[in-house]
Amino acid sequence: MKNPRRIGNLVMVLSALTLTGCGQGGADDQPDLGRVSGTVFFEGEVLPGASISFIPEEGRPATGKTDEQGMYELVYIRDTRGCKVGQNKVVITTVGEGEDLEELDGDDLDQSQLQRVVEKVPAKYNANSELIAVVNPGENTHDFRLEK
Repeated sequence: MKNPRRIGNLVMVLSALTLTGCGQGGADDQPDLGRVSGTVFFEGEVLPGASISFIPEEGRPATGKTDEQGMYELVYIRDTRGCKVGQNKVVITTVGEGEDLEELDGDDLDQSQLQRVVEKVPAKYNANSELIAVVNPGENTHDFRLEK
């Protein structure tokens, strides 16, 4: 009789520990974030449709996309706005991830489509980025004036 009772107690204790462990995750695991927005210019003109990423030394990057006025706001994850506080490498590109390259094969491929996926921004702002931004708690504005 003692054996079934011990198993029942063990199951209850393990269940309680599991539920307690689940409740401690989530928001506590999220780093301190600062809200980040700004405008991206290229050769003196606003740069619409560019992807911008802030990449911390450790952890998840935050990303955004410029609108028609070259303005962006970073998103950390899903609906959470912001970026990890601290120093971040900044990458700005006009070629989006997987930008319809899979659709540009075979007989459908033509020069006008190839021109659409050519990077407009020099590598020193993306593949070999030299850009650094420090994000503080609260609101942050980081504008970027890119030149060839």
